[in-house]
Amino acid sequence: MCYSRQAIPPPVPNRPGGTTNRGPPPLPPRANVQPPVCSSENSSKPRENRVAGELLRTPSSSNPLADSQVNSDNIFQSPVLSNLKAPPSVFNRVQHPVPKPNIDDQSVDPLETNKFYTNMLLDDNTQPIWTHPYSIWFSRDPELFGLAANHTLASQRVFDTTTNPPRFYFNPTNIKSFVFKAREFVSSNDIKLEFREMKHMSICLLMSLSSSQFIEFPLVQGMGFVTAIYHDLGFELRSAVGFRSLERISVNERYGKYNIQLENNRNWILYLTSPDYSFPQDFQISLLDSNTIISSHKINGLICQLSADSVPSIDMAAGCYPVYCDLSGQTVDEHFTNYRFNYTVAGYSQSGTTLMYALPHHKAAFTPEMQEREIASSLGSTVKGLMTGYLTNSFDMQVQVPQELGFEPVALSLNKKADYSQEKLSKIREAAVQEVQFSDPQQESNIDSMYFSGKILAKYAWILYVTHYILHDENLTKELLSKLTIAMERFISNQQVLPLNYDVSWKGIISSGSSSQDFGNSYYNDHHFHYSYHVITAAIISLVDSDLSGVTNNSWLENNRDWVECLIRDYSGVDNDDPYFPQFRSFDWFNGHSWAKGLFPSGDGKDEESTSEDVNSCYAIKLWGLVTGNSKLTDIANLQLGIMRNVFQSYFLYESNNTVQPKEFIGNKVSGILFENKIDHATYFGMEPQYIHMIHAIPITSASSWVRTPNFVKEEWEEKMQPIIDQVNDGWKGIIMLNMALLDPKFSYDFFSQPDFNRNFLDNGQSLTWSLAYSGAFS
Repeated sequence: MCYSRQAIPPPVPNRPGGTTNRGPPPLPPRANVQPPVCSSENSSKPRENRVAGELLRTPSSSNPLADSQVNSDNIFQSPVLSNLKAPPSVFNRVQHPVPKPNIDDQSVDPLETNKFYTNMLLDDNTQPIWTHPYSIWFSRDPELFGLAANHTLASQRVFDTTTNPPRFYFNPTNIKSFVFKAREFVSSNDIKLEFREMKHMSICLLMSLSSSQFIEFPLVQGMGFVTAIYHDLGFELRSAVGFRSLERISVNERYGKYNIQLENNRNWILYLTSPDYSFPQDFQISLLDSNTIISSHKINGLICQLSADSVPSIDMAAGCYPVYCDLSGQTVDEHFTNYRFNYTVAGYSQSGTTLMYALPHHKAAFTPEMQEREIASSLGSTVKGLMTGYLTNSFDMQVQVPQELGFEPVALSLNKKADYSQEKLSKIREAAVQEVQFSDPQQESNIDSMYFSGKILAKYAWILYVTHYILHDENLTKELLSKLTIAMERFISNQQVLPLNYDVSWKGIISSGSSSQDFGNSYYNDHHFHYSYHVITAAIISLVDSDLSGVTNNSWLENNRDWVECLIRDYSGVDNDDPYFPQFRSFDWFNGHSWAKGLFPSGDGKDEESTSEDVNSCYAIKLWGLVTGNSKLTDIANLQLGIMRNVFQSYFLYESNNTVQPKEFIGNKVSGILFENKIDHATYFGMEPQYIHMIHAIPITSASSWVRTPNFVKEEWEEKMQPIIDQVNDGWKGIIMLNMALLDPKFSYDFFSQPDFNRNFLDNGQSLTWSLAYSGAFS
């Protein structure tokens, strides 16, 4: 028998000047129905005499994302990328050392590696996942085995008490408030776990005794109920916390409603609905003992739903549950984009809808019609504030997007565009001449890391942009273009120190290095960070090459497009029918940002260490969309950037007026590493303040000004960076000072334009040319 163990973080190599200190101390401790699972067709058809209006449906509305319009104008409608052929043959085909989970079809679909449920697919399947507001995990505890569920309160959070503000806070894990099992399951060895319908916002889990006897758990981000459907098995519900009382509140023709009080004084509501929606009056549940609730007899297809809140309006959703979510979006105008989470639901309810909970950034973006769906129910998330309940089958949202963001230097938050004096152009040219003529991008990028090589290549790509579009120096441009294309050719031909492979198991482009090399790239960690630098380099080369040659056929872009788009398809595949890559591997549309971690199990879930490199990953896709003329790709990237701005300003970058994070924590100004279950004001490579803060700033580009507001930069500078700036004497100093261009461009430019400027202050992904060009554009 397998037992749960505390997850350890993946081994990650140091970044220069850092350590491997990784965070706070360890946490304390089937009836034959076809098709059988996770489909709205699973439910019995409504009876002929069903009251009109009770049939489950997606509510109609006047929203611009109404179905008829979504189908024609949906920016996600495939195809987005026109070529979904197999990855180039330069990538060796390999089997991944991490075995695929037990799924219904081992051969067809690419598997998600960075989603909320990936933890559950790994090792012995006992790591927790967070749908928000609930945490779910499979327990192999001999005394309490089955699918466990919990919700933690803000009062249960554990804060660091050794520093002020606290370095970290986390939510306790492994509290088995409830454990779903069946009377027929004698031990965990009786249970076969199967995973179905693995999409980027949902999964269906089966605990099976046989092909006809199983419990079905549709797990969807934001689900308001923890739902279990019992197929030819007897209902049993257990608790390690203990049941203080079980009270039947009501039984009507639709469902039975029960109040369960736990020994920790939490009250939960249990709804039981029969598959024909005619609840049998002789069906009873009772306490077998203080840890066990059982049913009087079996109901084949019994729908069991737990709610951590008890407001009466939740009754209107009882019997209905989401099974998966479709994503759609539509540009409104040059400033705004609408997007929708459209939930496919099963079952029937009085309202015709299910119960969903929205995070603060969802609520802030909701269109007006969402207000009438809101109910007086709030449940806390782990690290993203208070969630609000809605009786709805869709989330309809609108966000502002950075339509004007392109290649050229802009300061969106300052509402400034580039304007250079001759004096500044001379200073920029002086730096560019030195960095072009005395550089060797091919040699510098010849290292064993897609991440660091990408940073170096992108550094030269931005110099190339400056020489061509700001300095208009054709000789410098041609010299650097030649050097940079030669350097890129090593990667395109896959001749770098650690060549890339195509993993035919999970399906993706991975490093040939070990799991401990290149930040765990071979285990799908940080792909959105690593590959975006290469995509930006390719976009700028393509732009300049096309401009110089005036030829589109057989251009650098067309010759290398498949390779570049393979990288995009790997970390942010936009087509849901791509047979070689999963859709949106890194980006989580519900949480509104990307996740790292890949196939490394983690007791606190996925994490995000660098908001700025996440922005860079979507900025790269936008730039590639612009240079290839792919408006859908550009629109999707714009939407992601629009969402990320709201998300990062709410959960990661803390201005003094932040009301989402705990008030005692916002004094840190930045999150550090944000996990699904905790926030640790730290980095994976060291504890110096400049590391913790500036990993959320690199690389400084025009996209930085979309997310990092002048007021945030001002507060961070005055409270955190100004007190230490004189002690920082390496590349982090250059990042700090270029970041200041988002607040005070002249102050930043004056630093970089000093006659005796010390190049040791430049990060290996930062050039003096770009630092002068960006800060000088607005000063």
